[in-house]
Amino acid sequence: MRDEEKRPTQLLHSADDLRQLILDHPDLPLLVLASDDSNSGDYSYMSCGSVHAEVGEFLDCMQDVDDEYCFTDRDEFKEKIEDALYDFDVSEQELEIEVERRAAEYDPYWKPCIIVYVGN
Repeated sequence: MRDEEKRPTQLLHSADDLRQLILDHPDLPLLVLASDDSNSGDYSYMSCGSVHAEVGEFLDCMQDVDDEYCFTDRDEFKEKIEDALYDFDVSEQELEIEVERRAAEYDPYWKPCIIVYVGN
């Protein structure tokens, strides 16, 4: 074995934070979100050098605001709704009311969870 092969890979991460989140919130489901650089496409599975976990919420329903996006932030969701309504010829106040109305339709589908973010 060569000396450079004896170095740690830096791919093992402490589970202390995630373990504590699970202990503090045992009823919450787990959501794993992988960044776009998580897998180069060369392998079925790739390890990730960056791992972070936090308690958050997830919009757990199909939606037509951006059907390729997993929303974990209500403000960002409202921004996307507003972007979609940008071409409507209404006042700023009417736009704000419509954004709030549309966002409120999704309120029952925001679910608390533990979100694990992984990437490279």
